Amino acid sequence: MKYRISALACAVLTALCVVPLQAGRVDAKPASLCAQDEALIFTCPVAGQKLLSICASRQYGPDLGFLQYRYGPADKPEMLIPAVATAPAKAAKSGLWSFSGGGGAYIQFINGKTAYYVYSAIGKWGKKGKTAAKAGVAVEKDGKLVSRIRCMAPETSELGPDFFGKAGLSEVENEIDVPE
Repeated sequence: MKYRISALACAVLTALCVVPLQAGRVDAKPASLCAQDEALIFTCPVAGQKLLSICASRQYGPDLGFLQYRYGPADKPEMLIPAVATAPAKAAKSGLWSFSGGGGAYIQFINGKTAYYVYSAIGKWGKKGKTAAKAGVAVEKDGKLVSRIRCMAPETSELGPDFFGKAGLSEVENEIDVPE
């Protein structure tokens, strides 16, 4: 009889321990401006309770599907570039940084005379030269930096050579510096 009580107690304790762990293991997408049926390429929260996201169709390639920059509140983006979702090779250009102690990647979207550089980088620019990460968007108008919006929390990012190659993105003509 003692054995049955111990087995029952063990089963109850196991159930109580496993249920909370499984409840916490929800594989939810991070907050983004991408729809459930879209591929999330980049996202992070920014100031003003807004999001910065790059979304693509589930299936994409240089001339297949779409790629789009989105910015604004979670319930309704206030900026879409390009305004109409466009094939990746026509929607954006890409770039990579390589430097001692780190590197990074960025993607450029153009809207008229304004360029939006969504970036993710890691380098030794932390306090006392410690490795630190940076991510966000740098905005240039007529070739001059007019705004920089930092991610307020770690980003979710697919930016890099693998994504750039699959999407067929050409390289940005004028490399930008890592935003301060």
